[in-house]
Amino acid sequence: MFNKLANIYSSSPKPYKEKRNGIHSILYWFNVISVGFLVIWVVIGNIVAYQLEQPILLARSELVHQFQKNETNDSSLRRKAIKEKFSAIANMSDVIRNDLSKYVDESAIAPSATLQKYLASQSENLAALRAYVLQSDIPIQDSLDLDMLLNMGTFDSLPSFLVEATWQRILIADAINNYRLGNTQASFDSLEVAWRLNQATRSQPILISQLVAIICDRIQLQGIQKIDRVPTVWQKRLISFAKSKSLFIATLKLEIFSRYGLIRNFPLRKGGSALEEKSASLFSRLLQPFVQPYFTLSAVDVWQVAMRELELRFNQDPCIPVSYEDTPQISSWNILGILASSPSYQIYKLTRRQIDMELTQKILRLREVSSQTGKFPQTLTGIDSSVVCKNLRYVYQPTPNGDAMIISLSKQNRPEWLVERIGDIPLSYSTKLQKL
Repeated sequence: MFNKLANIYSSSPKPYKEKRNGIHSILYWFNVISVGFLVIWVVIGNIVAYQLEQPILLARSELVHQFQKNETNDSSLRRKAIKEKFSAIANMSDVIRNDLSKYVDESAIAPSATLQKYLASQSENLAALRAYVLQSDIPIQDSLDLDMLLNMGTFDSLPSFLVEATWQRILIADAINNYRLGNTQASFDSLEVAWRLNQATRSQPILISQLVAIICDRIQLQGIQKIDRVPTVWQKRLISFAKSKSLFIATLKLEIFSRYGLIRNFPLRKGGSALEEKSASLFSRLLQPFVQPYFTLSAVDVWQVAMRELELRFNQDPCIPVSYEDTPQISSWNILGILASSPSYQIYKLTRRQIDMELTQKILRLREVSSQTGKFPQTLTGIDSSVVCKNLRYVYQPTPNGDAMIISLSKQNRPEWLVERIGDIPLSYSTKLQKL
């Protein structure tokens, strides 16, 4: 009896042992195959990623080379001195700051008594500032280490340029007020200083500086439209789009490269500060060879798509909409692509400001003719056409005797994004001839 029971129990471990050996065999080959795939992925993936990113790194190097530091006499010292002069002038109460904005931004408003007192109190400081800026070349901004910023993948650590807008409002308010008081040369000098300082802001190849420069352009245009006569050089400046457009495109490309660096070096942030590199855990460092091909390929995909979209938007009429079907899309496998939306939509901000400039330039042309003939012309060559967008048209309507006129951007063929918002320069302008 006991022998039978022993035989029964002694026979059961055999199939169990065979089953266990089978599982071990499956796990063994699974691990072998998995390790094999990982080795292939690390070797092949890194080789492919390396080859794909070489043209990108070369293009980035060529773009950065365009913005190498330009040594100029005492530009940095002059920039510091200008900031110090403005710090004294810009020391104002919130009431004055609010009156300043109203005086510049609103079309039909006289300076408040408080603002007049402030401008009068700062007249000597403003005169000294005008003389200081006008006596030499445009003071450029300090150069940036673009390689470091692009590797970090962000420009967030840069100082704000928004103080430039305050400077512009002070200068433009001073220009309008001096013209009102009959101080024509002081008015023109303030306009010139505002333009020069904004060129210094625009010279920085980073997106925030370009966007602030566009804001400053609007402030200048608001002032110019309130001054009956400005130097003729402004007519050429207002439609000289080539340089500003070229800088804007280069800036957007650098922004795309920064997004490339953000994804390429994610999550180790390689190329950032020494503290960031040291703070990476040992696990992250061991994991890097396995995940790096995916990060690099994701960054390459983002860069290629963004550059194609940039080329698409800038190589055609900016007022012609780009359909979703024609817009390049991030690959479906690229999960990290959601972190890097293309900055190409910023072209609309540039185009809107160019249209504002074009309208203002037409206003200056009409004023020039009226100052020579004593009335607004019944027609003027090219007054209805646009160089910004070929399908846009301007409607010019003078009175029969030429003592008044209205010029506006036609609503026909306007793109959907071209709408008037609070703070925008109106797309219609009317005036009456100033009687002497």
